[in-house]
Amino acid sequence: MQLKNSPVPWRAVNSGEEKPIYIYSAYNEADRERFPYSNGRLIAAVFNLSSYSQQLNAALMAKAPELYEAAETALRMLKGELSEEKEEFIHELEHIINEVKITKQTGGFYHES
Repeated sequence: MQLKNSPVPWRAVNSGEEKPIYIYSAYNEADRERFPYSNGRLIAAVFNLSSYSQQLNAALMAKAPELYEAAETALRMLKGELSEEKEEFIHELEHIINEVKITKQTGGFYHES
């Protein structure tokens, strides 16, 4: 699933101390050619309420598209619409949950150079 105006993947970019952490979505091919040095489309700026919450909130916000897709697929599976794809989805969901755990543990953001 691809959100209409916010291509995946999303990522959190740390711009340095005392600055917000920016959430960017990926560019489509046309935008990438027009803006080759850009981080992507700006989705949000996460300001420093406390250093810990800023990093964690930004990292989890960057995973929003994957989490939404997993929730949508889980609902379809629970409704019985995906019985033949169940094992593949379980593997995919385990991967997403593992990524979120790692994101929570590491802060999951990039540092802008």
